[in-house]
Amino acid sequence: MKTQLLEDEVLSAMSLSRQYGIFNANLMMLLSDEDKEFIENIQNICLEKEEEIGGTPGHNKLDVYELFPWAGSHGLINRSVEYPHRDDLEIGLKPEILRQWTLDIFNPQLSFAFGASVLAINPIAHHNEGKEPLLNDLKGLLDGKKIGCIGITEPLQGSDAVNMKVKAEKVSDGIVINGEKCYTTNSPKADLCVVYAVYNPEDPRSTMIQGVSHKDWNAGFKAERIGIPSVSKIHIGKTIFEDAHIPTDYITGDNGAGYDILFEGLVPERIGIAAQCVGNMWGAFTLASIYSTVREQFGEKILRHQAVGMSVIAKYHARLNVATMALLKLAETYDAKKEELADIPPTMNPLVATASHMKEYCSFLNHELCYELMHAMGGTGVTDQTKMPLYQGLSEISEVVGGTRNVQLLIGSRTINTMVKMA
Repeated sequence: MKTQLLEDEVLSAMSLSRQYGIFNANLMMLLSDEDKEFIENIQNICLEKEEEIGGTPGHNKLDVYELFPWAGSHGLINRSVEYPHRDDLEIGLKPEILRQWTLDIFNPQLSFAFGASVLAINPIAHHNEGKEPLLNDLKGLLDGKKIGCIGITEPLQGSDAVNMKVKAEKVSDGIVINGEKCYTTNSPKADLCVVYAVYNPEDPRSTMIQGVSHKDWNAGFKAERIGIPSVSKIHIGKTIFEDAHIPTDYITGDNGAGYDILFEGLVPERIGIAAQCVGNMWGAFTLASIYSTVREQFGEKILRHQAVGMSVIAKYHARLNVATMALLKLAETYDAKKEELADIPPTMNPLVATASHMKEYCSFLNHELCYELMHAMGGTGVTDQTKMPLYQGLSEISEVVGGTRNVQLLIGSRTINTMVKMA
């Protein structure tokens, strides 16, 4: 914060502890005692770090990648996969969502960077086959000692991700890949990339591979940062592979197995993006709610004015609560049926359409809610006086990442067509 505009009492009122207080008041009737304790423990960790970095001014100057080791030491990078070296953590999609929401309110762009590392964690966790190098990578990513990214999207293959052009070639001790990926979140800062490529671009489904490429021992793995102003804290890059070597022990899917792994990851990825959106909305909502009760105009608290209190804040509170309850129910269903879903081919997973619908709805609402609540705060909403620009900035890209809005609706329309045929 270069210049303070607001009174000290207004700034102090918009504290992280009060944001968490409002969030907790909304969620506590929906959660078990174990869930409540889980959230409160993470909140206490974040509150301690908030004091250390100095609140909003500290977040404005923060290099989010410096906090990976801190988060990893507390098990806050991911809670959806088993840790090979720890047995003291709650694991499941529901704990993962609750972890994410709590961190989103703390700093949404930090949480988003964690999410990109999680996309590297998931396939390594499920397809390491006990290989020690991959288990070491998994431990490093979960502990925040390594930063990960995932290479799927290409400059000429955006929504049509399956028909990728990055070429793989077998060599005696593994695979060599050549080509470019883009919009790779974390890649300029990443230690490793879980990358997809194909032996034959004319037949991607049966020749797709997935492997782990390391930057430190691979001169052919380079990344250049792309400028995306709305998320200035996150390093998103163009990732270049020039004869980049993936040793045999780092191959997680070969000879078409990469295609199945790609689709296997779509459901948790899209649920994760939906969760990110809901957490981001809680950050924006709690901030705007506090501001509207401590700031007065025309002799009244802003919340008392119908155009703000009813037409904006109350309206989006209702919509946010609906999205929250829907996502919690989806997480509980996913955790309960995880073993059953494991036996179903990824392309036939019945939750594919549900995850796409959830991602499309939550990301659209995220953008709308943050924009409207930012305006409800007036000039303050667009300045660095609060974290609102961090929430608003993230909302601007949430409809694009993980498949655009139209891709999610395309999946939904195909599902409807299938259901009608089966009826």
